[in-house]
Amino acid sequence: MLVKDIPFFSHCEHHMVPIIGKAHVAYLPNGKVLGLSKIARVVDIFGRRLQTQETMTAQIARAIDDTLQPRGVAVMIEAEHMCMAMRGVQKQGSTTLTTTFTGAFKSEPSEQARFMTMLRGFK
Repeated sequence: MLVKDIPFFSHCEHHMVPIIGKAHVAYLPNGKVLGLSKIARVVDIFGRRLQTQETMTAQIARAIDDTLQPRGVAVMIEAEHMCMAMRGVQKQGSTTLTTTFTGAFKSEPSEQARFMTMLRGFK
């Protein structure tokens, strides 16, 4: 189960400027399932806080893992940080990628590879 390209807006907790990106969330069901809109809602909940991308990625995975107890959760976030674009080095268009894997996605490299393949091939 993969929901790809969930748009979000957050704010960097260090500089209080926007983080704009997309989240990709997958889980391997273990009896319980979650409505697609609920996955997007989880992304919104954590995105609306002052945040670091690394923490947000882990929080999304943990929330789904704790609630559903699936066989595994995979979360990837791609985002542009306005602190990079507007301040300091001023590098517009650079993207930061973060991932968190739990359960089978963490212990089985083939599940991670499947997740990455689905992200690249699923339009």
